[in-house]
Amino acid sequence: MLAALLGSITEPRRAGALALLWLLVLTVLNVQTAGSLRPTFLFAIPVAIVSWNSWRLGFLFAALSVIAAKFGGALPEPGSTSPPWLDGMLAFIKLSIDAAVVNAWSRRRRGVAAPNGQSEDLPSHGRK
Repeated sequence: MLAALLGSITEPRRAGALALLWLLVLTVLNVQTAGSLRPTFLFAIPVAIVSWNSWRLGFLFAALSVIAAKFGGALPEPGSTSPPWLDGMLAFIKLSIDAAVVNAWSRRRRGVAAPNGQSEDLPSHGRK
């Protein structure tokens, strides 16, 4: 029964579950250690995992990562003189760039080319 359930889960959903688990564990560890896990790459890993399949989820997880860093105590940096919203915005921009680059690289590796300039996951706005 468990094997049948796990076999029916698609790759993007598995990636999303793994990324959510990563963010949850990272947030709990940050709360327990008073925000000592601050490197951006720790928060970029779940963004890269989900943006491999979907750029939209990549941007969503970039925002979730910033929120997790804030609640975990990793934002703002100690001794930072800038306002907390600016630190959060800069972190979101860095993670969004990560999402865009990983998604573009995954498309190239998978050989997904968009015919006539239309991406398969962008809305067509009524065009066929």
